[in-house]
Amino acid sequence: MPRKLITLFGLVPLVTLSACGGGATADDGATADTESQFAGAWTLVKIERSDADGELLAPPIEDRIGYIIYDPTGYMGVTIMQPGRQPYAGNQQTPEEALASYSTYTSYFGTFTVNEAEGFLTHHLEGSLNTGGTGSDYKRFYTFSGNRLTLQPPADEDGNKTQLTWEKLPHLPESELTETHKRLFGFYRIESVSRQIIGGESLPANEYDTAFIIYAPSGHMAVHLMRPSRESYAGTSPTAEEALAAVQTYGSYFGPFSVYEEEGYLVHHRIGNLGPAGTGTDAQRSYELTDTHLTLQPPVGTDSEGRRVQSTLRWARISD
Repeated sequence: MPRKLITLFGLVPLVTLSACGGGATADDGATADTESQFAGAWTLVKIERSDADGELLAPPIEDRIGYIIYDPTGYMGVTIMQPGRQPYAGNQQTPEEALASYSTYTSYFGTFTVNEAEGFLTHHLEGSLNTGGTGSDYKRFYTFSGNRLTLQPPADEDGNKTQLTWEKLPHLPESELTETHKRLFGFYRIESVSRQIIGGESLPANEYDTAFIIYAPSGHMAVHLMRPSRESYAGTSPTAEEALAAVQTYGSYFGPFSVYEEEGYLVHHRIGNLGPAGTGTDAQRSYELTDTHLTLQPPVGTDSEGRRVQSTLRWARISD
């Protein structure tokens, strides 16, 4: 069943093709060299809209903040945020605040395949902030020029086109890499979430339907968290109440990260966050890392009864 078309910030049509094929290998005609060209983290430079003749419809949008991260084994994730977003007035967002937050943030993740012969790649969405996007395929024509990548969805019915330009983020210098960096880089899928009272019993924990956490060799990271049983919108765009349900069942943030190997923790420097108040803040995570798993623990918190509670998220490596 075809998905509804949703607009990114009212500017970029996310074009739905078909249900996700689920494969993480290149389409026929793609080469290993083409796959490797995409690998790594890219930062958003500009968004342009042009008519069927190639004339710009408006000045390029150059203030969006975002990453697209590709893994050479076929996984991907994208996050884009509009700057200047206002924190919620209270502890809980209102439907109108949720709609504003939703409308100024894009996040999705999954796999990708490349059709080199026809010059396009396809993002196969495993999860998305847009509840109608999950399970969809987004086609993007691509070109490389130096350290830049342009992605263009198929043209609108009137011939208008949208183009996003991304710039490759260089890898961290070898002199800055710890052993943890070298073992950490890659894509991970959520395996379990647990909560426990310090020195006591286990507590119920919110589970995720699916989730990725990504650490790129450039020193940048992103996290995508999607809860189960999310419902698609009734119309082509969400109402305020539907947007509230969407943001309450999805988590996302992105930014650089630091490794404190001797102290045993990481810091996620969140330059972007689905919840506006989280933008510009740091998230510290104690970690344990093996060849197959990453375990992260935020600082000990306190529940509504004043008990000290430790949360633990266990991630399984899915990239080579």
